[in-house]
Amino acid sequence: MTVKPNRMDKRILRTRQALKTALLDLMVEIGYEKTTVQHILERAGVGRATFYVHYSSKEDLLRRSLDGLGKQLAAECKPARSGGLREGNPGSVPLGFTLVFFRHIHNQRRLYRAIVGHESGLIVERQMRRLLSDLVKPDVVLKGRRRRNSVEVEMTIQYVVGALLSVVVWWLDRDIKLSPEEMNVAFRNMVLPAIQSAGGV
Repeated sequence: MTVKPNRMDKRILRTRQALKTALLDLMVEIGYEKTTVQHILERAGVGRATFYVHYSSKEDLLRRSLDGLGKQLAAECKPARSGGLREGNPGSVPLGFTLVFFRHIHNQRRLYRAIVGHESGLIVERQMRRLLSDLVKPDVVLKGRRRRNSVEVEMTIQYVVGALLSVVVWWLDRDIKLSPEEMNVAFRNMVLPAIQSAGGV
């Protein structure tokens, strides 16, 4: 009795993965704005009725596809967040996840470059801001020289997230020839002194 639901679950997962892959590939090839639901259906080999069983629109598919990328990034950053205070471990330093973040962006560079500065970029930015805020928050809450109020904490989080997203857009949009490691060092050299002087990390 349990075999049938499992088969159904696998079929649903395969369909959703095919649609997600089709959308992301098409975004790299022709851009989000030019990609239509019909393009996605043809690339994924999925019928229109099946598409609308799973997603309400192209934007809904993009948003939920980005959830997957966000989970992937969070999983990649987790060791940097929870590795403990061992020498050489990213978790032993404030904002230790940033190197992992720059590497993630670099590995998905073609996709993110297809997103930056386009309609899809607004959807991506909203979701990326939420994810990065969650990663930054543990390093700024009650880690300063004094107990900080909620406005100070939120302002510091938004400062770090905004700066991080800005340099990533610059890195991708201008095709800057810096490695993730070089980007990370430069970013941390700029940001950490500023938030430390404000009583942050």
